[in-house]
Amino acid sequence: MKLILFDLDGTLLDTLQDLGDSCNAILEQYGYPTHPLVAYKKFVGNGVQKLIERALPEEARTVETITVLLAAFKTYYEQKPVSHTRPYTGIIPLLQELKSLGYLISVASNKYHEAVIPLMAEYFPDISFDLVLGHRTGRPAKPDPDIVFDSIQTLGVSKQDCFYVGDSSVDMDTANNAGVTAIGVTWGFREESELRQHGAQHIIHHPQELLEIL
Repeated sequence: MKLILFDLDGTLLDTLQDLGDSCNAILEQYGYPTHPLVAYKKFVGNGVQKLIERALPEEARTVETITVLLAAFKTYYEQKPVSHTRPYTGIIPLLQELKSLGYLISVASNKYHEAVIPLMAEYFPDISFDLVLGHRTGRPAKPDPDIVFDSIQTLGVSKQDCFYVGDSSVDMDTANNAGVTAIGVTWGFREESELRQHGAQHIIHHPQELLEIL
């Protein structure tokens, strides 16, 4: 293996409370029902537009409403004064060791790219990622393999030399659609059973277990 691709939300960073708090704030602002934090474990994973869509009542899921709330969400999320986001326990040492061993490390996230960059700068200032990609306007979101293909082409490796590490069915489907090895993590937002059902080739319960697979 040469390249380890990571999902971001639920894999490297625990962002659930900030995502849930931000979405609830916007729902409340526009007069829609809010949700308990645990519900957001199922709402996230397919990008922020899909998050807004899932959080809205079914009868309110119009293009116009989603567009308005999406813009409001991005503004609120980016300016939120109190952050509960943190790297998961063991992630920083894992990334440091991967770099010391000579692996390429990269992020391929469905979070919109403009939000990914400041999060990486804030929470991983001492980690030299070789590439960081969030969802970019006009490009397909995961589980489409576009972001994986873009990453491996940019970094000059083959898909046979790549692991994709994530916490959800979206990530496992992305890895399998791209033809790279799918590694599911159980410390994120989804259950182990979901990861296995969607083709995880390995399951790990702590970041250091990734080194054992390598």
